[in-house]
Amino acid sequence: MIFMPPDKNNEKVIKRYNRYHFRPNSLYEMTGPFGSNSFTAIFGVNSNSIMSNDDVEVNVLKKWVDNPIYNDKEERYYFIEIKNKTNQTIYIDKGYSFRIYNNSFKMPYYDVSLQSDSCSGKRYITIPPHAKRHLTDYLWEKRNSNYAEITEYPEDFEWSPLAARVHKGFLRYEEARRFTEANSPYHRSFLITYSKDEDFSTYSMLMINFYLRELIGIYYPELYKDDFSDRRLYGADEYTITNCVTLY
Repeated sequence: MIFMPPDKNNEKVIKRYNRYHFRPNSLYEMTGPFGSNSFTAIFGVNSNSIMSNDDVEVNVLKKWVDNPIYNDKEERYYFIEIKNKTNQTIYIDKGYSFRIYNNSFKMPYYDVSLQSDSCSGKRYITIPPHAKRHLTDYLWEKRNSNYAEITEYPEDFEWSPLAARVHKGFLRYEEARRFTEANSPYHRSFLITYSKDEDFSTYSMLMINFYLRELIGIYYPELYKDDFSDRRLYGADEYTITNCVTLY
């Protein structure tokens, strides 16, 4: 294991995801009289994360992708993009790369015990010098006109209202509540293992920690979309990471 410290660009990359705060639509009162049963979480990046070092830079890209059944762009996902900054090939081992939910449950991107590509894609990702690759992609196979099997998922930043202690009426309509890294009720992390050696005789790890930094009492999946021209009026840009939940 070779520890690669963050480079001078790391702080700049992290700040991209912490810039904006939600600003409610002026047509509504931010703290209306009725409690909301829908919530939009905005995630930020912890300051202790390593998203850029001398080897790689990691960014999270939001994309609206085609629904395989309805053939329209109604599915929003996030893609972890890894850029190779070196003159050597870099290899990612998905068997030792993990999604981590709320600092507890850990899920590998490739389940070594199953020794199968059925859900996780290929175990290793090869990134040529100065190229970019996604850690996962959105892959599916259409079985019939009403069913498609998703074979590989990107990220959706799902979160648990129960774990975050969020309930109906926790916020009023369009009310926004902000959190710090220290008091955030929910966290998501990504551990990425990479090497410059194809046999992984030496390797390094990146730990990227996200925290729920703002919660809004509204269901707002389009807080940022490519054709959403007034997005900045609401406090959002292409680096705004959100996920919505409705409690029934």
